[in-house]
Amino acid sequence: MQPFSLLLKPASADCNLRCDYCFYLEKRSLYPRKTTHRMSDDVLRSVIRAYMATDQPVYGMIWQGGEPTLMGKAFFEKVVAYQKQFAPKGARIANSIQTNAVRIPDDLAAHLGRYRFLAGCSLDGPPELHDRHRRTVGGKPTHARVMAGIETLRSNRVPVNVLALVTRETAGKPLAVYRHLKGQGFAHIQFIPCVEFDDAGNPLPFALDAESWGRFLIAVFDEWCARDRGRISVRTFESLLYRLVAGDAIECRLAKRCDQYFVVEHNGDIYPCDFFVEPRFRIGNIQAMTWEQARSSDVYRRFAGLKGGMHPQCAGCDYLFLCGGDCLKCRMRAGTGPDALSWLCDGWKAFYGATLERFQKLASGVVRNGMAGG
Repeated sequence: MQPFSLLLKPASADCNLRCDYCFYLEKRSLYPRKTTHRMSDDVLRSVIRAYMATDQPVYGMIWQGGEPTLMGKAFFEKVVAYQKQFAPKGARIANSIQTNAVRIPDDLAAHLGRYRFLAGCSLDGPPELHDRHRRTVGGKPTHARVMAGIETLRSNRVPVNVLALVTRETAGKPLAVYRHLKGQGFAHIQFIPCVEFDDAGNPLPFALDAESWGRFLIAVFDEWCARDRGRISVRTFESLLYRLVAGDAIECRLAKRCDQYFVVEHNGDIYPCDFFVEPRFRIGNIQAMTWEQARSSDVYRRFAGLKGGMHPQCAGCDYLFLCGGDCLKCRMRAGTGPDALSWLCDGWKAFYGATLERFQKLASGVVRNGMAGG
C-alpha cells in the first residue's frame, strides 16, 4: 500500500481564537448536537492501532485543529503510550502539532519536547499585521501571547516552525513579514496563501489575488536568495528545488493525485483533505473500517483523481511540471470543478518566470554537490 500520513483533529473545530479567515470553524455544523468536540480514548486507540497495522517508512501524525492543545497534556500522554503499544518493532514515528500557541502550559511543552514533537506555530508577521485577523474570542490581540507560547516551547526543546498565512494586507508587505519572522529566530518558514470565497465565489476581504501572491513570493525569494540560502528554509522554495532535483513532490499541492494523507475527525470520521471535510467526501469511520478499506473506497479514489481533471490551458503551460495544477482548494470554489484554473495561476506564473533560472542554477549545484559527496 502506498505510504500515507494522518492529519488528526482531536478537538475538531473547537478553538480559543476567532481568526477572521479560518475555514474550519464552520465544520462544527457537521456535529451540531455537541457543544465541544473531543476525541475519546476509544477513537484515539482505534486510530493509532489501525495506522500502526499498516506498513509505513515513517508513521507521520499531524495533530491539528481547531486548536489541538485544548486536549491537554493527558491526551498527548495517551498518544505516546498507544504509539509505543502498537508500533511495530523498529518503527519510525514522526509527531507534529499545529498550534496557535496562545496557551502552551509548561507541562505540555515538556512532554512534547521529551517525545520530539515538531511544533508548527501560526504567526502572520509583526503585531500590526498578525493581530489584524488573529484575535481571541473576546477580540483581543494575540501576537504577544503567541511569542510567549513559542518561548515556552523552545525552552522545553521543542523545535518550532512558523506557518504564516499571506492575506491581502500581508501580501503588500513581503519584506516586513519575512524579516520579522527571521528576526524571531525561525529557520523554517511556510507561507500559505489566504484563498477564501463567499458562497457566490467572490473573494473575501482578506483573501489575496494572484498578482499580489506572485509579487510577495518574488520579493521574499530575492532576499532569501541573496542573503539566506542555506540558513533559512522557506517551504515553497525548498519544494520547488526538490521538484527540480528529484522530480518528486514533497507538497501535496504539487502532486499528480490527492492521496498523500487522510483527515481524521474527533469521532473517527475519515476525509481525504481538511479543505474538503464535507458530507460528500466522508469516507467512513476508523472504528468501522481498516485503512486499506479507506484507501480503496470509491470516495477516496474519486477524490484522489480530481487533481488530474485540469483546465485545458494547463496542458500547454511551461510550468505545469512545477505547479501540478495547484491545490484543488484554489480550483474548486463556489461550484467550479477541478477543471477551473487556479485562483493563483497568474501569480505562480509570474513567480516562476522571475525565478526559475535561478532555481535551476541552485538545483544544478545541489546535483553537483550530491554527486561529489557520493
